[in-house]
Amino acid sequence: MNSSLETQQSSDEENAKLIVSELIDLLNDERAYRDLSVVTEISKTVHLLVKQNDCRRKEVIRHPQLIISLARLFNTDNDLTCLLSSLFHDLSIDEDGIRLLLSAEIIPILLQTLEVLNDDVINFILTTLRNCLIGLNNESAEEIQAHNGCMIFISLLIRRHSDKQMNFLADCLLRLAMFNKNAQIYLQTSKLFLQELVSILDETNYNKLSCTLIRMLPILSSNIHTKSLLIQFNLIPTIEKILHLKIDSKIQRYCLLTLRNLSNEIIHMDIFDSLILTLIQILSSNVDIQIKGYVIDILSNLSCENQANKSLMIRHNLVQLLVHILIQVENRDDIIESIVCTLRHLTGRCPLAFQARESIRMSQATPTLIKYLHTKESNWSLLKACIGLIRNLALAETNMKILCEHRTVYKIGKLFFQMKTSPERYEIFLTTLFVFCRQRDEKVRGMVHEQLINSSCVETLVHFANANQSDQIQQMSKAILDDLYQSEQSDYRQVVRDVEKKMKITQFIQFD
Repeated sequence: MNSSLETQQSSDEENAKLIVSELIDLLNDERAYRDLSVVTEISKTVHLLVKQNDCRRKEVIRHPQLIISLARLFNTDNDLTCLLSSLFHDLSIDEDGIRLLLSAEIIPILLQTLEVLNDDVINFILTTLRNCLIGLNNESAEEIQAHNGCMIFISLLIRRHSDKQMNFLADCLLRLAMFNKNAQIYLQTSKLFLQELVSILDETNYNKLSCTLIRMLPILSSNIHTKSLLIQFNLIPTIEKILHLKIDSKIQRYCLLTLRNLSNEIIHMDIFDSLILTLIQILSSNVDIQIKGYVIDILSNLSCENQANKSLMIRHNLVQLLVHILIQVENRDDIIESIVCTLRHLTGRCPLAFQARESIRMSQATPTLIKYLHTKESNWSLLKACIGLIRNLALAETNMKILCEHRTVYKIGKLFFQMKTSPERYEIFLTTLFVFCRQRDEKVRGMVHEQLINSSCVETLVHFANANQSDQIQQMSKAILDDLYQSEQSDYRQVVRDVEKKMKITQFIQFD
């Protein structure tokens, strides 16, 4: 049985070699090559070989000159062009066929003729180019972009042919942006393309085209110069409209990722109330943790230094919603950091800041927040956000009891003493400790002083208070030490004096 199969396979290979050899001889005959009917029959035969069994397809691929000769006749006759388009398409379904198209320089020929062909042939060619971009990403993208692929595709896209063709074009542009840096930059900087993309996205009812364009948006919006253009062309309202539709979670992620990219450019704009409400609704109703993460990142940006946005978020119970998510998530420092940053913004400078601080207290989330003071210095961004949020909470006297009961001052003081860090980081610790020391309640002040002394940070405070430069760090250090000097506990005053004395002796010895 095996012997019979091997014999048949050997026979097929010999037949394929013979047929290909005869076809090459015919194409080398100048009279035959000029005869349209002969060339058409040759093209049909080659196409048949490519579609048949593996050995015949491989035999065609082993002779690139066969394809090169036929490609020279592309766009000389409508029927022949249609036939060759189908041939090239069938070659593009596997990597060997794509390599043949690349080595035979078929792609430039296809691109050069795209704008003058009829729609049926264009769709064949676009599918072929798309197959190349799927099968051999980088090589195909480089070849297409080297021959003005982006410009040609955009030109066709603007003409607004069929939805199917526009989707092929959009998909080719998407893959070019994914696999070729020059193509990506071209698309990110083309005002004509960006405006057309937003316009099509806003108008189309063809779901496939919409999805393809949406997949492109995170790539385009990652460029800082592109962001302002997309905002100018009203992409944000278009995305908001899409978010209200029934879309799958993957498309929703692409939309939110794009909004996250754009959100740091609209921090000071007060025209996105409906977007904020849409995002809060998504956050409250979605179970996908990745989607929640994207939404929180956007809200964090929009709540930065924008009092109107902060007040809107607080009025619509964002604080309670974030606290609920914070208590649920574990081992997701990225989402935790974003939540804590947003809460820090909402509890900061804002007409409703006190309400936000009270919401956190009443949600019993303070112990959870204090827990993140154990974060390692290597994750400074989370630690910084946590300390900043605790500072804001300490501005409300109603929070002081629970903060002190959980030894918050001691923990921050200990971190302040232990960390060998930059002046910018020291300032965050000092401003927080300074807020704690400004409390009027004697009992609370006593707890604050005790925790400061026990944290061993007095030495660091004395060091900064006696520093040569006069800056905010020195001033706050002196203010905290003065507060300890005024403590009712003589032991605390003595600790400060002892540290100052020890430091003077050390400096004298070093100077000597």
